Amino acid sequence: MKKLALWSLVAAVFLTSCGGDDEGDPKNSVGSVFVVNEGNFNQTNGSITSYDPETEEVSSLVFQSANGRPLGDVVQSLFIDADEVGYVVVNNSKKVEVVNADFVSTATIEANLANPRYLLRVNDQLFVSNWGTFDENYALDQSYVLILDAATFEKEGAVNTEDGTENLAYADGYVYASNSFGNTVSVIKTSTGELETTLEVGYSPGEMVVDADGAVWLICGGSYQENDGAIYKLGASAATKEVDLEVNPSTRLSIDKEQGVLYYIAGTSVGSYETGQKVLKKEFITIDDAVGFYGLGYSEAEDVIYIADAKGFQGKGTVYRYSADGTAISKFEAGVAPNGFVFK
Repeated sequence: MKKLALWSLVAAVFLTSCGGDDEGDPKNSVGSVFVVNEGNFNQTNGSITSYDPETEEVSSLVFQSANGRPLGDVVQSLFIDADEVGYVVVNNSKKVEVVNADFVSTATIEANLANPRYLLRVNDQLFVSNWGTFDENYALDQSYVLILDAATFEKEGAVNTEDGTENLAYADGYVYASNSFGNTVSVIKTSTGELETTLEVGYSPGEMVVDADGAVWLICGGSYQENDGAIYKLGASAATKEVDLEVNPSTRLSIDKEQGVLYYIAGTSVGSYETGQKVLKKEFITIDDAVGFYGLGYSEAEDVIYIADAKGFQGKGTVYRYSADGTAISKFEAGVAPNGFVFK
């Protein structure tokens, strides 16, 4: 049996004690920007907020409005495929809600899931990362990536990974899975559905993005109080540390593919890294009156950076919009614990 890292246990206890509800009048309008709101642990107030950049209309609770029921407990992530089918991964409810373009649920996937985190569609298959099951002492059995048929949702395989399997990325025939409780990334060959290799990276690997050339970039949050966070560049057989961040950042990462610029968050600042020129700007954007950044995204269609402040998980969060040159544009209200963005 494996023990959950102390910081993860503390975070779970903290989120359990947080108050706040994602209240308000549900609206039916669905825009092109979606905010993933985790909600509070052990409650069912996770949600998706929709935002329309053209009209600035904000629609809260789009899933609840479309389906007449709450989305669930800890909404971890959202993936929208090329057919505009959405997959909402609800971690503590141990399910994936499959939705159409209007967020009407067309299916609910529950079998073979144990604390699911992220989902990725590759051709005719779905890959779902799972932490695994914890016992009453927070001992973890086995993390894995579940492989499903994208049409029938039937299980086609499962790849055992290392502790706390989290974010997923796809490039050149391989799915990369970051193992957030340690310092590794599992590399799965999609043609066989089997583990190809395990890459060693920095501690607490998190989100990954793929650049215009097909290279995979990874952010590592670092060791507790060591300020050793870093950005890595990954290939199917090697991982190279690209830059030391000299801080313990959040494990959120976003990319402007056209310009080759990575964005990350630390506290109430956004840092940037120009991959071509190898230029690091540690405080590219800073918002002095923010409480703590929790989500990050870059909209290619707008050339706009989206930053989510969870406000200490005490009620609804705030989303800030900034231009790519670091100029403030606007802000709007999201749900409880906004952790990321999807752009349709």
